[in-house]
Amino acid sequence: MENILNILPNNFVLLILTILFAGFIRGFLGFGSGLIAIPILSFLYSPIFAIVFHIIIEIPSTIYLAFIGARTCKFKEIMPMFFSMMIAFPIGTFFLISINAEIIKIIMSIFVIFFVILIATGWRLKTAITKYILIIGGALGGLMGGIAGISGPPIITVLLSKGDSNDVTRGNTLIMFTGVVIVAIISLYYFNLFSKSLLLTGIIASPFYIVAVISGSKYYNLSGNKYYRNISLLILGIIGIATLIEAVY
Repeated sequence: MENILNILPNNFVLLILTILFAGFIRGFLGFGSGLIAIPILSFLYSPIFAIVFHIIIEIPSTIYLAFIGARTCKFKEIMPMFFSMMIAFPIGTFFLISINAEIIKIIMSIFVIFFVILIATGWRLKTAITKYILIIGGALGGLMGGIAGISGPPIITVLLSKGDSNDVTRGNTLIMFTGVVIVAIISLYYFNLFSKSLLLTGIIASPFYIVAVISGSKYYNLSGNKYYRNISLLILGIIGIATLIEAVY
């Protein structure tokens, strides 16, 4: 028991509180957990810790959400985005291990703030969503996912602009993020970024995250509070700004 406690990182309680909120958002919206968890955990520990830990706790929840997403996903339509993301992700991971951690934090924070503003304001692409737009969106998502652990914003921006129903958009989102987790595991393993202590921490924390994801998914089925999305995005914006200030100063 003492050996396990010694392996757990400092601020473990704060880590659990972070992933509980992040997991609820993931289950409710289908995305967004990385926008919450990774900047905070990067501040507490390091970008590499945050990204690897986040992928570890995502594995069980991704399996659960993939079955939900498969019911409404239109995979043939999003296939170009899916595979361009899979190709670009390892390139981003290479930059992750090659660039100074503080620079990663700054890039990450700017990504968060920029795309949270886009999503919060309801901005949509004004052009037809062709396969080339899907490829570009997937490639950007893969690069951002590899370098900063945040694949969601460009992917979500394109998917929201397709004009599908909420159920189809959420299904497409869940399947896209299944791909993100798969390619992230392969990339992080290839670059030898998994460690025994990180794996153990992730395994211990994962049940908390799973419960939060399931709760968020159930909340979605009940339609949820109409103000919840706006409150969540406000909190995300605050996190992005706070992380940027910390990284710069």
